[in-house]
Amino acid sequence: MIELNTIYNEDCLDTIKKLENNSVDLVITSPPYNLGNKSISGNLKKKSYNKYNDNLTIEQYLKKTKIWIDELLRITKYHIFWNIQEVSGNKGIIAFIMNEYKNNIKETFIWAKTNPPSHIVDTMCSSGYEYIFCISKDNPNSRKFNYCNFSNRKGDYIKNILIKNVNTGKDNGGHSFAFGSWLSDFFVYNFSKKNSIIYDPFMGSGTTALSCLKYNRKFIGSEISKEYCNIAEKRIIPEKNQIKIF
Repeated sequence: MIELNTIYNEDCLDTIKKLENNSVDLVITSPPYNLGNKSISGNLKKKSYNKYNDNLTIEQYLKKTKIWIDELLRITKYHIFWNIQEVSGNKGIIAFIMNEYKNNIKETFIWAKTNPPSHIVDTMCSSGYEYIFCISKDNPNSRKFNYCNFSNRKGDYIKNILIKNVNTGKDNGGHSFAFGSWLSDFFVYNFSKKNSIIYDPFMGSGTTALSCLKYNRKFIGSEISKEYCNIAEKRIIPEKNQIKIF
């Protein structure tokens, strides 16, 4: 039995198998990028996933991605927002998603970074953008959103180019690779409704959960790292927001 406003300290597939078809409204997440022992800029990566091997072969990573997304499509009523950047360890992931889920991609968002760090490796370009795919079951052949919280006729202006700074870690509790709260705020507020149920299978330090509570949504999270579950618990303040860590 899955409880709302709860982060489960386990592999997301263990959580997902407990969820019924169409049991959550949205998924908002950023999966592991398969960085191995490196960061995106080439620096040594902090050991953070004590039960997950973020150093798969590219073939294994693509297979894992398909398992993740297929299962998320099963449990989701409307949209999956999947934030990903192509790096050496997942080379081909963008083309894979665009081809494998071409019939479900409703919109493609680009996070354009205003301050991407210089790559530590000489003569390599700085990575200045990431993708957020909207993989949807809400009439994906049309770019018109039926399930959302914005209206152009009411003066809202929602763009698919998101121009923001690189996350410095100051607003995510110290998670080395988390997206900023602005990103989860943007998708939670604009593409869900009050009391929507939002699932983040890679909850990290709890950023998606904080956005859900901020805008009166419900959340379910999975996070394999106990360290990050502890960070999320401290950030969300259990006494105030009634979060549970299982």
